[in-house]
Amino acid sequence: MKRAGLDYWEHVDPQVWPSWNAFEKEMPALGDPYFFSSKAVRVFWDVPLSKSSDVVLIFGGETAGLPQELHERYADRFVRIPIASPLVRSLNLSTAVAIALYEVTRRRGRG
Repeated sequence: MKRAGLDYWEHVDPQVWPSWNAFEKEMPALGDPYFFSSKAVRVFWDVPLSKSSDVVLIFGGETAGLPQELHERYADRFVRIPIASPLVRSLNLSTAVAIALYEVTRRRGRG
């Protein structure tokens, strides 16, 4: 992550939680969570993003994705980014994050 930020680090304030449990306890106060998975049925474009509500975009590891227990616990919050070709399994993680972030930005008219 540090390399990706290059010389912009003085302009951001990243937050790091000691564990998933600690983050999950704070998540409701942070915004509406959306979990990204290539296995999700709901398309991210179909999510009604409110301009007044913050959102939390959650992605799993590039090879393993998110744990099954999260799929079960947050089933109604899982979304996917559509891929045009059925021959493509999933997107590169950094590409998926960029698409999701820019879709939120686009919908909120902050571009």
